[in-house]
Amino acid sequence: MNIMIRVDSPYPEIKEEIEEKKEEEVSHKYALKPSRDLRSKFQMMMAQRIIDKELEEKRKEKEEELARMKEEEAFPEDDLEGLRIHSWVLLLTGGRKIEEPCFIEPTTGMMHPLNTFAYNGIESVWNHLNYWVNMQECTDDLSKLDYNLKDVKNWEHLLIGEPIQWRLYKPDMVTEEEETERIKIYQEKHLDMPLSWSSQIEIPHEVLAMKYPKGVKKTWYKRTLVQNFAPYLQEDGLVTKVTRYKDFECTVPTTIEDCYENRQDKMYRVVADLESGKIEEYFKAGREDCVIKHSYSCFDNEDNLTRLIEFDPKARYDSLASLFLENDQMTEKYVDKESRLYYRFVTYCKKICLPPGVVESHKRQIMNIIEKFHRNDNKPATKDIAERQFAINDREIHLRFHYDTGKVTASTRTFIKPPIAEMGEGMKFYPDLTYGYHADIKVEPPSNLELFLLFQDQLKDETKTIQQIRDLEDQVAEFLKLRNLEVACVKLEVGLFNREHNDQYKQGMLDKENQEKQHKAKETDQDVDYLQPYLEKLDDQTNISAEQAAALKEECLNDFKNMLLQRAQVIQRQFERANENLNRKTQWYNVMRDKLTSEEEIQYFEELNHMNFVLQAFVERLERHRELSYYRYAAMARYLQSHPKLQILNRKESRVQTNITQ
Repeated sequence: MNIMIRVDSPYPEIKEEIEEKKEEEVSHKYALKPSRDLRSKFQMMMAQRIIDKELEEKRKEKEEELARMKEEEAFPEDDLEGLRIHSWVLLLTGGRKIEEPCFIEPTTGMMHPLNTFAYNGIESVWNHLNYWVNMQECTDDLSKLDYNLKDVKNWEHLLIGEPIQWRLYKPDMVTEEEETERIKIYQEKHLDMPLSWSSQIEIPHEVLAMKYPKGVKKTWYKRTLVQNFAPYLQEDGLVTKVTRYKDFECTVPTTIEDCYENRQDKMYRVVADLESGKIEEYFKAGREDCVIKHSYSCFDNEDNLTRLIEFDPKARYDSLASLFLENDQMTEKYVDKESRLYYRFVTYCKKICLPPGVVESHKRQIMNIIEKFHRNDNKPATKDIAERQFAINDREIHLRFHYDTGKVTASTRTFIKPPIAEMGEGMKFYPDLTYGYHADIKVEPPSNLELFLLFQDQLKDETKTIQQIRDLEDQVAEFLKLRNLEVACVKLEVGLFNREHNDQYKQGMLDKENQEKQHKAKETDQDVDYLQPYLEKLDDQTNISAEQAAALKEECLNDFKNMLLQRAQVIQRQFERANENLNRKTQWYNVMRDKLTSEEEIQYFEELNHMNFVLQAFVERLERHRELSYYRYAAMARYLQSHPKLQILNRKESRVQTNITQ
């Protein structure tokens, strides 16, 4: 464990920048004058004074808090400040694509800019060619030094002729070629670096793949705990865990950021805000649903639900960019859609205020739909729809067209649907079923035939839009169900050239192929229905009563819980068995210590290190299993809650809540 609580974390919190659009104030010559303000100037002044006083108190509290934190985080007094000698690495520009010079601290491996406070001054620099003494004052910032080592006024070099590439000496052209080369070597070459005193370092690939001792590294930074893990060490693919704290003592965590690798669900980052309960999941490209970000709150319930799903619009067939769900509303945003649709807002009926005659179902009733379109230059503005509203409960369709060039108003049109009995192929259209405003008075208003055809097109678009919304609802439900499975049963991808895990991967693929051949089924593990083995016990799987559904759910959860307990017990038994082997090996060494040869003793210590590593791996695995057991159980419960065969339980709970409300 590394403790660097005075050092800023190299993992800063990533915050998304929100661009604020500034509206330019355009002064119109004939703009209307604002109405006279009849409010009391004295009351406004007193109210503003109270607001200013509160703001001043908040500002003082913030300044006091910052001063307290600065004093708390300040370095303690050091009598030897500036007197210690330290060596570090200086990288200069001119090679290896280095754009700016910088420092590298060898004790931590971290990179620092030239204006860092970690170093007070530079006495000298050296490399394998020469040694330079700094002749400049270091009282100011180190970034103000001149790092041109060719300047002898600022840097005195120890060896005059090194490096050879910097020499301006040109040999006599009359001299023979071999003599010239000899003179050049003897006159300009002053130093030959000795060979390395150590033998060649050989690190096995298995050890190199672990990255850290025993595959785990913990580092404490300023208000941050960073935990690094080797790839494939954790079951869920976790490689970095960053916990940020509110105080300097690191007692109140605020956010947890997890980074993953090699996951089949393409998730690579999860950020959890412990104060607000907001969770953000980030995915790489390559998912079938094209999701790149999923945001939700763990504090939300069914009555107060907020969820944001962002997609890759270039990969989706419908160009959907984002989907925002909030209580009884759904907002869709599109990018470069062929129909020029870029915004859709859907409003649903609440469960307690459904329209009369509407039967409650698993899908919510749609009340209103608002769509917005970009301008189509191939159509006249009076026929190019800018905004469309389907008022389903009011049985109306509202249209607003785009503004034409030089016009301050836009055309509008409203259609009133006839009674349901008159709808169909023989629908009759009456002029009193529509009204609107035509912006261009020079153009003749549309005829009844044009209005009838437009009305028919809007009715078809309404049916098509509702079907698209229902399909999108099914996609969201399928996505949430899939996420529950992905969280409960994490699977990792293994590369083709992975030496450590490729054998297991090959064996797993062979076993999977054999199972597919035996059962003659083309299914993946993600499509497995975990409730199907329990449904096979029933005689009639189509008509399941509420008691049977509750029993199935309870039995499935109990078996899943027992499986988690058995897995923990297996890991515990493996740990105890390995610990017994270690104790037995230690007792054998204590008895045979005097009789062992040096080679046998070396072999013993190698086996001892391997046993300790195995014990530590079992401990980490057991701790990780205990941490994930709660979330896996909750994910399985959510999966069963959304299972189609158990929807009778949800309907029963909904009826109970409705009766209580009534």
